Amino acid sequence: MIKELKGNFFQITSIMIIWVYFLSTFSKIGKVDYSFFGRIILIGLLFGLTFGVIYTYLWKYSTFKAITNIIISSLVNLFCGLLSVYLFSKEMFNFIFPYIYVMVIIVFIGHIIGFYFYSKHENKVISDELNKVL
Repeated sequence: MIKELKGNFFQITSIMIIWVYFLSTFSKIGKVDYSFFGRIILIGLLFGLTFGVIYTYLWKYSTFKAITNIIISSLVNLFCGLLSVYLFSKEMFNFIFPYIYVMVIIVFIGHIIGFYFYSKHENKVISDELNKVL
């Protein structure tokens, strides 16, 4: 489990650093200070921690109830997203901050729908494995 979580963390962190740097080349024209590269690395680390470690643990290994997984993953996702936007651009964060209630609702609904399809898929995989054994 630890090996898988560590691999997921480094893979997602690396991909996100490259992806955010690529996207930032379109918005940052001219001089870019060195602190911006540090913020890009922090954004990559946030996404690596969120999607590589926390999500993998919650949906594969934890024994919490479904509603607990949905609440934890929604709050972590919202926090990671808002902090990433803040690290990328404070002006963009100030622009989207009045819509935080809409984002909370969308994130929770998205996680509920995602959990429904994920659990349906997992149940099918487990039932197929059991049918092969029997």
